[in-house]
Formats: sequence, C-alpha cells, structure tokens
Amino acid sequence: MTADILGYAYTAVKALLEVFLIGFSGYIFARNGTLNKPTLKSLSLISVNLLTPALMFSKMTETLDPSLLLELWNEPVFYFVYGGFSLIWSRMGSRLLKLDPEYARLCDVATFFSNTNTLPVSLIKSIALSAGSEFLLKDANDTPLKVAARGVSYAMIFATLNNILRWSFGVALMGGLSPKSPSGFNTVNTTPTLRHESQSDELTPLFLGESAQFRDYSLLGELKQRARSAWTNVQRCITPPVYAIVAAFVVIVVRPLHASFMDPQSVLYTLWSAIDMCGDACVPLILISLGGQLGMMARESQLSDRERDDESAGVTRAPSSTHLDVATCGQNDVPVIVLRTATESGGSTVQLSRTPTDTCLDAMSQRQQRRGVILVLTGRFVFVPTLAIILISTLRIVFPALLPIMSQDPVYILTLLILSSTPPAINLITVSQATGKFETEAAQILFYGYILGIFVLAIEVSGFLWLTNVLSNI
Repeated sequence: MTADILGYAYTAVKALLEVFLIGFSGYIFARNGTLNKPTLKSLSLISVNLLTPALMFSKMTETLDPSLLLELWNEPVFYFVYGGFSLIWSRMGSRLLKLDPEYARLCDVATFFSNTNTLPVSLIKSIALSAGSEFLLKDANDTPLKVAARGVSYAMIFATLNNILRWSFGVALMGGLSPKSPSGFNTVNTTPTLRHESQSDELTPLFLGESAQFRDYSLLGELKQRARSAWTNVQRCITPPVYAIVAAFVVIVVRPLHASFMDPQSVLYTLWSAIDMCGDACVPLILISLGGQLGMMARESQLSDRERDDESAGVTRAPSSTHLDVATCGQNDVPVIVLRTATESGGSTVQLSRTPTDTCLDAMSQRQQRRGVILVLTGRFVFVPTLAIILISTLRIVFPALLPIMSQDPVYILTLLILSSTPPAINLITVSQATGKFETEAAQILFYGYILGIFVLAIEVSGFLWLTNVLSNI
C-alpha cells in the first residue's frame, strides 16, 4: 500500500516537474525581456487559431467513435456541477469574510473558471506516458499514446465550454464590460433629447407627431444595436476551437469520412497527419505562454512598485508653496490627488487621478485581498476537489450503470478529478482588463494560485492516481 502511494507520488511529481520546467522557461524569458506583451499576444493567437484546434481535432478523431461520443453527454453536466460547487463556495465565503460585493464578483469568476486547457492537458499527457501508469490502460490493445489522446479529448470538451462561457457568463458575473471597451455586452446607445425652456407650451402639440417619429427611430436604433451586440457576443463565443470540435464530430459520425482520415494510404491522412503535428506543438507553446504571462505579471508588478515609490518620493519633496489634498473617495468616486500650487495669479490646481478604469472599489485593502486569495484558492484546491471525489466515487460505486465510461476507461475518472482541482484560468486577467475592474487583484490571485498550485497539485494528483486505480478495479 505504502509502495503504491509512493509510486503514485513519484508519477505525479515527475509529471508536474515536466510542466513546471517548460513553464519556467517562459517565465525566465518574460523576466529578461525576450517575451513581452506583443510576442505573448502573437503566441496566444497562434495557439488559439491553429495549434489548439489542431490538437482537439486530431485527438478526438483519433480516439473517439460514435458510441463513445454518445457517452460523453455527461461531461457538460460535470462542468456545470463543478461550476455550481464553485459559485456556492465563493458566494458563501465572500459573505462570511465580508468581502466587498464588487470584489466578490472577481472571486466568483476566479473560482468558477479554472484552468481547463494548459495544466490538465499537459498533466494527463505526462502521466499517461509515465512508467507507473499502466493501470490507465482500458484493455490489452490499449497504449499509453491512446490513453493520452483520450484524456486530452475529454479535457478539451471542458476547455471549449470554458471558452464559450468566459465572454458571456464570466463578463456578466464581473458586472459587464468597461464603457471604453470597443464592444460590449448589453450595450444600448441612447438618443439624447434636448428641450429649450423658452419654447411655449402652446407649441408642444405641433411637435407630438415628430417626437413620436423620433421615438420610433430611437427604438429601431436601439433594437439594431441590441441585435448587433448579440451577434458580437455570439461571434466571440464561436472560436476556432469550437469549429474544430464541430468538424471532429462530423468526421467521427460520418464513418466513410473517418475511415479516409485514418487510412495511411489516403490523401486525407496526409492532412490529418499535418494537423496532428501542429497539435503536438500546442502543449509546449501554451506552457511557455503561461510561464511568460506569469513572468510579465511579476515584472509589471515590480515596475509599478518602483513607479509608486518614485511618485511618492516626488510628492514628499514638493516645495512648501504646494498644498496637497487627498480627496476622500465616495462609494463610486475615483480617488484623486489634488495639488494646489501658489502662483502670482492666485494659484493653479493640478489634479492627479488614477487611471480611468480604476475605482475606489478596485483599491482593496491588503486584508481584503488576502481574504479573496484564500477564498479562491481554498475553493479551487480543497472544496471543489473534495465534492468531486465524493460525487465521482458515489457514481462509480452506487450507480455504475449510469456512466459506463467510468468502468470502461480509467483515464476518464482521472481527467475529471484533475479538472476539479486546477487553479484559476489565466484568462482571468483578460476578463478583468475587458471589464475595467480589479486587474491588479486578478494578477495577485493568479500569481499565488500558480505558485501554490505546483505543490498542492503534486499532493492531489498523487491521491487522484490512487483513487482512479481503486475505482477502476471495483
């Protein structure tokens, strides 16, 4: 028993170490300036538009068949059940810890949207190809490569749902996009009406018909704007990975087409092979990008601290003729620093404000930020995984006929367990930027989430491997 647990721990640590080393190289490149925002954006575009769709299409068409595809109806159910667990924890915890309501929204998003792509895919591939993972083989004809491909396929369904909901439900949880965002959700352009008080009320009836026309035009414009906004939302949700999944479903369901793609002598196999090679490049690239994004966060945080120190030193050295007022923040006011400098003309006022996207609600106290980080990470690493273990164990032991795939494919259980315990999605910072809220606080949650996640996941994945072996042998 002890030897088995140590073996699982070795397999988990080995897999996580591989992930860490690749991601750490991206972190180093970001800290020394080799990777910057433009290059990271380019890498992200290549990953989203080419490599990730290629990975999804190749692994799904290689490992899934129509019967197995029908058995995956439960994956969206698990996704929303995990999300429900996350929201329950976040809402209850934020009230108990008395977090600011707006900051609690960020915690909701961070807990709900976990990393369903970078870490799970790389972990599953590393574990499946390790020497101590023979128990993941579903039959004598199975191979580690097939196990890895199936695990990636299972994880990618979660990743697709995450991508679809991030820019709809995720933005709604955060309170909507920033007004300065180029495209917004539920945005309505209102038509201002002007009235001159000098106009006589006797002339009002003459303009009733024209006012009604203006209202009609305004209503029509509003409906057009709403339709345009809805179409924009749909376009943002239908990403290249979604197209890849749809294409994979079509190929899997149409048996002659699937046979042509899998036949080494056919022309379509050449296309599939090229797609598969692109998919193999996906995992290292997204790990480097992940490390690079964390490195950029650390670098920008260091630079902002230096700038803050310089600004504070500059204000301290202000001449005696300069009067400093710090305006108190109301509930929704932007904090400002007002410098009144004496001049011969009687004085001038210079107002230094924070960036337009920052509000007093963003300026969370260190105590609130610590509570938020603890709330999110406890939810992601303890609460949701615990409930997932209970749920999956109950389904496998008490209701084995409900989900046959659990008894047929051990890697399915392992994938669901790993997906329950990953840190917040790195795109949390993107949602914060789009909504104009809590960008610094989001970066802090991500930084601690991924630093602690390496150690926490090493312990949890060891337990997941042991539990998967136990449940698959029932």
